[in-house]
Amino acid sequence: MASTTGLRGTFARAERLCDAGDYSSALKLLDDLVSQAPDNAAFHTTRAWALENLGPKFLVEARDAYREALRADPSALWAKEGLSNVLRRLGAIEEAETLCREVVAEARVREELDVDLLELLGWCEYRLALFEDAEATFRQALDIDEDLVAVRFDLALTLLCAGDHTGALIEYLDGVRRARQHPQLVHGLIRVAMDDLDEALDERPELSSMPETCRARDLLRSALE
Repeated sequence: MASTTGLRGTFARAERLCDAGDYSSALKLLDDLVSQAPDNAAFHTTRAWALENLGPKFLVEARDAYREALRADPSALWAKEGLSNVLRRLGAIEEAETLCREVVAEARVREELDVDLLELLGWCEYRLALFEDAEATFRQALDIDEDLVAVRFDLALTLLCAGDHTGALIEYLDGVRRARQHPQLVHGLIRVAMDDLDEALDERPELSSMPETCRARDLLRSALE
């Protein structure tokens, strides 16, 4: 078995690959990590995230990986939020929203929320259609670090669904501009933003005809290419 230092180094590489959108390469490392440390919730959570982003045929495996993370650590909020996303895509909406409410309740009782927890909280508020709360949470995170591109895209999506289409487009434009400043990460950032937007449009098809929505999709597609 590799040393703890070796496992941490491999995990850091896997995270970087996920951030860059190279989920297949990350999964190879993460498969090895979970075989060596089956009780490490972070390894299972990141493996689940990689699977989730490899496409619909991997969703069941991603669900099981998130559940393994929660078996290892029932307090792992990122795993709970990730499981919620996967269950939603598998059609288990009620169970997914229950998990989101649990994450919101648990996050809000924390004395301090760092940017990671704010991102997590905001996304679950968005999922529950608490758009005003989600907007405030995402803006709080951006007040701490305005260069959080993923959070800016989440804010844009929240504004779009809340009806502030102009504000949403402004945030998409700013998000793409900032993403392009990180060449190694731009593909991963843009791809996740596109997937989230497409999923939102599947749920709210009335948004598809909005000119701001069309421009945002074209903007993301162009940046990805």
